[in-house]
Amino acid sequence: MRYILTLLIVAFGFFASAQDSVAVKTNKKPIDKVKVWKDGKVYDADDIDVVCVYNDLSSVARFYYRLEDSTGAVVSAGNVEIKGDDYHKLSSLPNFNDRAVVLVMRYLNVSNRERRAEIQAAKAAITQ
Repeated sequence: MRYILTLLIVAFGFFASAQDSVAVKTNKKPIDKVKVWKDGKVYDADDIDVVCVYNDLSSVARFYYRLEDSTGAVVSAGNVEIKGDDYHKLSSLPNFNDRAVVLVMRYLNVSNRERRAEIQAAKAAITQ
């Protein structure tokens, strides 16, 4: 009986860890508020979530993005394809996921709220 119980515990642990391994890593970042028109209303998007959905590892990568409001509701979503020189720069640098989020934000013309605060704090420290 003890052997069967041990076997069940090991099997449960294996299946529990296998479920975690398929989780998709997202890169949710705060952004400066952006006005988004959706369904006849204007929403303020203040978060972006970016996931790599395709990468051929040589010339092109496609990223799915979602712009969300303060309640977490998706107000805009779509794909950004990065290729050419931008892809080669992206793939040659460390921290691919973080660099990809920054590049997608540049393509969408949105600003990283945290980064902007860091820059403003650094400028204020220099001028004092």
